[in-house]
Amino acid sequence: MKINKIYLKNINSFKGEHLIDFTENPLSSAGLFAIVGPTGAGKSTLLDAITLALFNRVPRFDKKISKDLVGSGGSILTRGEKECAVEVEYVCKSGVFVSKWWINVNRNNNLNDYGMEIVDKAKELIITNKKTEVPDKNQSLIGLNYDQFVKSILLSQGEFSKFLKSGKDERGKLLEDITGMQIYRLLGKKAFEINNEKGGELKLKRSQIKSVSEKLVATEIAETWEKDLAEKEISIAKANENLEKTSESIRLKNTLKIIGDEILQKEKDYTNTATIWQVFEQEKLPILQQHELVEPFRESILQVKNDERELRNLQNRQVVQKQELVQNQQAFGQNINVISDFTNEKVNAENAIEILQEFRRKITELLRELSEQEGTLKAKQQQISEVLSFLRIPQLNNLSVNQLADKSLALIESVAKEQKVQMEKWYEIAEISSPEEVEEQGQKLAFELRLYHHLNQLIGDYSNLKTLFSEAEKEEKTQLEFQNTNTLVLEKKQILLTNLIQKIETLEVEKERLGKSYNFEKDRAKLLKKDEACPLCGSLEHPFLSHYANNYVEIDQNLKSQKAEEKVLNNEVNTLKTQIASAHQLELKEQKKKYEFQQKLDVKHLEITEVKQNLQLEKVGNRAWVQEQIKAKEQQTEALNLLEKSVKVLADLKSLYRIVKETKGFQEQKNVLIDTIKGLYIGKNINNDCDKLQQQFSELQTKITANLKQIQQLDAEIKEKNEVVKIVENDLLVALKGLGFTNLEEAQQQLLSVEQSKNLRDEQEKLRTRITVLASELQRKKAEFEQKQQEDNPSISLEELLAFNQLLQEQRKAVADEVMELQVKIQVQNTHRQEISALEQEIAFLEKSNLKWELLNRYIGDAEGKKFSTFAQGLTLARLIALSNRRLAELSDRYLLDKPTENEDDELMIIDQYMGNERRSVKTLSGGETFMVSLSLALALSDLASKNVKLESLFIDEGFGTLDPETLDLALGTLEKLQQEGQKNIGIISHVESIKERISTQIKLERNNRGFSRIDIKS
Repeated sequence: MKINKIYLKNINSFKGEHLIDFTENPLSSAGLFAIVGPTGAGKSTLLDAITLALFNRVPRFDKKISKDLVGSGGSILTRGEKECAVEVEYVCKSGVFVSKWWINVNRNNNLNDYGMEIVDKAKELIITNKKTEVPDKNQSLIGLNYDQFVKSILLSQGEFSKFLKSGKDERGKLLEDITGMQIYRLLGKKAFEINNEKGGELKLKRSQIKSVSEKLVATEIAETWEKDLAEKEISIAKANENLEKTSESIRLKNTLKIIGDEILQKEKDYTNTATIWQVFEQEKLPILQQHELVEPFRESILQVKNDERELRNLQNRQVVQKQELVQNQQAFGQNINVISDFTNEKVNAENAIEILQEFRRKITELLRELSEQEGTLKAKQQQISEVLSFLRIPQLNNLSVNQLADKSLALIESVAKEQKVQMEKWYEIAEISSPEEVEEQGQKLAFELRLYHHLNQLIGDYSNLKTLFSEAEKEEKTQLEFQNTNTLVLEKKQILLTNLIQKIETLEVEKERLGKSYNFEKDRAKLLKKDEACPLCGSLEHPFLSHYANNYVEIDQNLKSQKAEEKVLNNEVNTLKTQIASAHQLELKEQKKKYEFQQKLDVKHLEITEVKQNLQLEKVGNRAWVQEQIKAKEQQTEALNLLEKSVKVLADLKSLYRIVKETKGFQEQKNVLIDTIKGLYIGKNINNDCDKLQQQFSELQTKITANLKQIQQLDAEIKEKNEVVKIVENDLLVALKGLGFTNLEEAQQQLLSVEQSKNLRDEQEKLRTRITVLASELQRKKAEFEQKQQEDNPSISLEELLAFNQLLQEQRKAVADEVMELQVKIQVQNTHRQEISALEQEIAFLEKSNLKWELLNRYIGDAEGKKFSTFAQGLTLARLIALSNRRLAELSDRYLLDKPTENEDDELMIIDQYMGNERRSVKTLSGGETFMVSLSLALALSDLASKNVKLESLFIDEGFGTLDPETLDLALGTLEKLQQEGQKNIGIISHVESIKERISTQIKLERNNRGFSRIDIKS
């Protein structure tokens, strides 16, 4: 995994947009670079940006970044800004990807939620923009989770310095935090907890069996309960039979009482209904009889009344028509007077329309002539406006198109004279004498101007190429001299390196013969026993490595010394080879440039010669002379253009004079016609006015005719309706007098409505039916009462039966309670026996299934998870120390890191190979030595955490300030070698000045007086 680019926008002190591109020089070619700047400038912010874009995490916080954290913590987003973003482009085995993180402020000045996405750069396709999926997707692509990434790529020396000097328990906790090994402590603790939980279940089950067994009674007592239960169930059956007989007698006496009460109620209801019928016969029946007497004449009476109402309506309508006739006749006379005034003619009912139409025709014709005149005048005025717009002559700006006069024509003549004077001047500059020469002269000037411009460009290009050719020639000579000098030095160093490699190979063969392993853990024997399986890997064999021979350390020290010398010499050879090869490439590059520049110079010379011939020049002056020629030709071209425009302007002025003169005549004709029309008609629309008067005339004539017709028709209808009413009313009155009524009103008062007559008839029928039904029900209830009396025993009263029944119920309840008590006792005993059987089965199952947890707890379990964690930490620490010693050997051949023995304190030990393999605590190391060991540990952990992931980017944070110049030089040399071997980009974050001097390629962070930082990449 390699980081290509880091993009920041408004992150902490980095206001605005910033980009670090590791694929561009100088970073791409440097490999090893420094990140420098004052405290607070943002060096660690660059590392935060990487993990923020990839995992939404930064090392300085223990949790994921959220909008609440950004808003409340004042971190991430630059103060005063509305949005921020980070992007990281990286390369892995799956391709090139860009991971993005952003957050912004909305219109309400509140933070929106953050967003994330991953883009496949090759396909330009968004893989996912769900922020919850992006960290997991990056982990899948890179092959490292967040903790592994931080421990593999972002190395902090402080953690490892603390790790070196801590005790066993603290070291174990730090090792867990650094390597992410908490899982082993959790597994040991979980094995202990589950075993305790399972054991607790077994203990609880056995306790439950004992508790339930104590509740069981003797077998003899249980059999006695069964016998007593059977006898008492027989007694209950007999008691139930006696209770049923008593209850039947009680129900019969209750039924007789109920029927007697019903008979009394029925007799009362019959008496009340008979009384209501008598009232109905006296008060309501006579009204119903009078109604039924008149009811056959209902339709005739209503018809007479309806005819009388219609007659009154006809009379009222006739009065209204007569009033409308008078109003319409008055309006008709007024309309004729209006038409007479409108047309200025004598008008009556017979000629009104004819006179109105003739007036309309006359006015319409005059208006048509005026419209045509206005159209012609408008067209002429439009022509004048277009010509003025095209001319754009300031003297004509005040020329009014709507008010033309003789002074307008004089103004146009004056402007034309001025234009002729100006044209004479332009003829002279353009070097022509007539308009016919304009086109030919223009083509000639355009051709010459193009050639002079081209010549000016060619002269400039030729001068630049000559300068570049001289520079390339000088650089070629410099690189050639460098190669010759350093080739001699390289040959001498290669001979020394060959001899040294042969000596190292001999020492390595001897070292391999003496022993192949070192520093395996001695405390593993405490946890592993012969012929017992390892709880971690399951192996039955536990071999231990042999110790070194006495002379192994001496050979190893000699070998390391030779390798250190080889490393220095090899670095010098590689540096010389690189420098010579680079110089040779630069020499070839400059030779190629010289050839290309000479080719271009030849081409430019030919082009200059060709242009000179086209311009018919004997020789070409310098660039200033060419530019003077260009200026002269441009002045002639400008005069030619102005002359061509003036010819057109003069023609347009002549045309304008003619049109203005014509338009002035049309304006005078229009004014005469307007005065004629105003003398006849002052309205706005002749057709609307005439149509309105004609429509009023016709409508009033029609209304008067309709009024006369309606009045005549209503006279006939009133006469006819009056005769019908008299005939029908006389016939009906004769019939009603025969029934005893003196007039129609008296008979009409006896009529009831349909609803009233129906209600009286319904009431009469209901009363008759009710009396009949009550008489029938009363007779039936009396017969039923007599039948029940025959079944009853009158010698025993109801109270005696109720007392006897209560006694029987109490006796049955006493026996039933005893039965319930016996049933409960027997059921409880059966339940206890079932519980014991179920518990015994559960115990057998738990004992079998819990066996694996007992074994796991025996080997790896304890309350704190310390047993298994210690074992795993021992394995990891051994692997970490082995990898650290490999890295440490590259920094110093003096020290080896080792675990403490049983007789030593629990802190890590150092083997001092310069002092006869003396063992001492790491706390005795100086600051510089502590840094070297810490750096070795950090690099070893990066190797351990990255596993099979190829890492090509590494950032180391601080720690170099404790080193002396020699050790610092050695540490940087080791990092340079690491960079060359793995083609890594290694960044060192530091304040140390010597770092800045040693590492030329730097990402320099500078702060302004407002506290904001900027990035300057320098080499």
